Amino acid sequence: MRKKACKNKKNSRKYSSKKNLILLLGLLIAVISLSASLYQKTFASLTDHDEKQNKFRIGDLKVSVEEEFQPPITFEPDVIYPKKVWVKNTGELNSFVRVLALPILSKKQANGSTLLLPATTTGIAPILTIDYNLSDWIDGGDGYFYYKKKLSKGEKTPLLFSSVTLNQDNITEEYKDVKLSFEIKAEGIGISKYAYRDAWWNSSIPVSGELLQVDNLLKDQVANE
Repeated sequence: MRKKACKNKKNSRKYSSKKNLILLLGLLIAVISLSASLYQKTFASLTDHDEKQNKFRIGDLKVSVEEEFQPPITFEPDVIYPKKVWVKNTGELNSFVRVLALPILSKKQANGSTLLLPATTTGIAPILTIDYNLSDWIDGGDGYFYYKKKLSKGEKTPLLFSSVTLNQDNITEEYKDVKLSFEIKAEGIGISKYAYRDAWWNSSIPVSGELLQVDNLLKDQVANE
């Protein structure tokens, strides 16, 4: 009788252990399923958000720099050299545009190396005079010139500038036989609200200076998408 009771007790313990194990497995499966569901929902939410933010951009935003310029063999002081620079929207979407136009003055040394000389365009004694078109463009003070209007598909901006001059009064003998070149880069961004701030200013909103003027011009032209 005692053996039978002991055997029943062992069976009861085994049954209880199996039952607890089944409950534990069930709980783990439920937790894993819930976690997977939450992950899928979260991932889908992030993916949808990212696609919504970027759906208008990648393949259809294209701007290109166009210019008319014949680099002179010798860059003489006080001579006005024609150089016309503008931007064209070659993509499918309206775009805001900014341009980096960096003049470079270089000179070959006797040892074969290249010497870069200051090529300032502002200040009390600028080395170069460039006739920037500040009616249609605005100097952002960050190295870029910003076109004041949105640029439609196939449209060209007015000239950013049309000529450059080396100022005799502000140079030294070191500038003799100097060569002129330009590094020009155009950037276009969609006109959705407020893509230009995100792309160009790391999502910050200017509070003063030239960039505040740029922001005031562009924010009234954004598309309410």
